[in-house]
Amino acid sequence: MSHPPVAPEPSPAALRLITVIDGTNLKAALDQRGLTTHINYRQLAIQIAKEIPAEHYSGRWSLKRVVYVTAPPIQSHNPERYERWRKFEAMIRRQERVELKLGRLEGGPGRVYEKGVDILVAIELLAGAFKNQYDMAIILSGDGDFADVARVVREAGRLIFNAFFDSQKSYELAKAANAFVRLDAIDWQRLRLAPPPGGTWGRRF
Repeated sequence: MSHPPVAPEPSPAALRLITVIDGTNLKAALDQRGLTTHINYRQLAIQIAKEIPAEHYSGRWSLKRVVYVTAPPIQSHNPERYERWRKFEAMIRRQERVELKLGRLEGGPGRVYEKGVDILVAIELLAGAFKNQYDMAIILSGDGDFADVARVVREAGRLIFNAFFDSQKSYELAKAANAFVRLDAIDWQRLRLAPPPGGTWGRRF
């Protein structure tokens, strides 16, 4: 008597991954190293995810979204810088599965304060965790203010990993996350984007 073939066990679904970038924090760190901000941010997220030790999660992951959060310069303060920002903005918006979310700057020239960026980063991570929009998240930041956000994300049953340069990391944020990933190991030159034909990126915005 023959028996019907046994169906293979379905493979587990890939973990849904999002990456949230504190753009102001990352830009300052890249500027200090003479590295360009005109890079492939989706590929950066993938490279970071590959550096996460497998012991911290099971199965596979699939990158769903990359969210870059920053505040644009004020046009009236420095028109040239604002034009450089417009090129950066256009570069970001052309990238697949990369979203740009903007806070704002307030104050007069030389006394500018950033508003809303930290809140937008926190909202992305917290709302996504409680709405079951992701399984694991990467936060690119060296800002210790996000340590409490990381703790709440973990309490919601999600994985969260902190990525930044080792010398500028926040020990509180790194400790609050499931693991810390060093950006020092990333090949930044491979991520660099060429400017549009006939154009240049100019200096950093």
